[in-house]
Amino acid sequence: MNKPIELNKDEASYLMGAAEPLKSSVLISTSKYLNNPLFRDIYAQFGLKRDGHDLPAAYLIPELSRAFGEVTDYAQVFGALAAEKARIPEFAEWLDARYLSNFTPETVEGRAPGTLGALIHDFIVKSGLDIDFMYTGAPANDFEYLVKRRVQNHDIEHMVTGLDPSPVGEIALIVANTVANSNYFQGDFVHELNAYGSILTATSVSRAGLHYPAVLPTLLEGMARGHALGAKQKKPFFMIRWEDYLDWQVSAIREEFHFEDGPELGAWEWTYDAFRG
Repeated sequence: MNKPIELNKDEASYLMGAAEPLKSSVLISTSKYLNNPLFRDIYAQFGLKRDGHDLPAAYLIPELSRAFGEVTDYAQVFGALAAEKARIPEFAEWLDARYLSNFTPETVEGRAPGTLGALIHDFIVKSGLDIDFMYTGAPANDFEYLVKRRVQNHDIEHMVTGLDPSPVGEIALIVANTVANSNYFQGDFVHELNAYGSILTATSVSRAGLHYPAVLPTLLEGMARGHALGAKQKKPFFMIRWEDYLDWQVSAIREEFHFEDGPELGAWEWTYDAFRG
């Protein structure tokens, strides 16, 4: 009675077909990701691990970034970016402006309650965290600027969309960005923009399915909400200059950008604990 359920030979053959993989003394694949030992390892860890209380949830992010660095052809990325810059004048103007900000408690102090500026002020003061938390140096090229701006906008995107920084909200926001990016860019460049988030999304689903089944339906709901929200956007989130909206009520921002797909306030709070341990 304790025998594991297995496919019989005919069932397995139906799925596998008649083809036989090549035999080799080393692992071979047409996937640069599968061929990379670090990428294989970090993907398995992200997809199969439990999220324990012993380490921060983002503990493996530096290793994932290193794995992407090992498989990324940056000459190809820069070429793809240049092609999109030539194709989309609005994108070229945004890149050439190189607009950056430096939020401190003082720069957003005294904003009216309910405004974006007030939320940013409370975030910095109460959490002790920084809006500009990675890639803090001056960008040396268009790609570095884009990456830096994505980081600068990340926590603000949680505030304005209503896709909170809970485990579900993080994935919902990734999905929203993925869809918005895909509606604006094309080809190799949009692939590079979305690849990192696709790993975080896929492995979150597998972790929930394997270890936190109570969270899985809510995670899928979050992905659906993120998709709906991202599909309404006219340009990528990272191109929006939120500094121009500091005195806007967040409710007005959500109406302006059609951010109506977030959950009820606090609806995903329970996943902080349910997706850990």
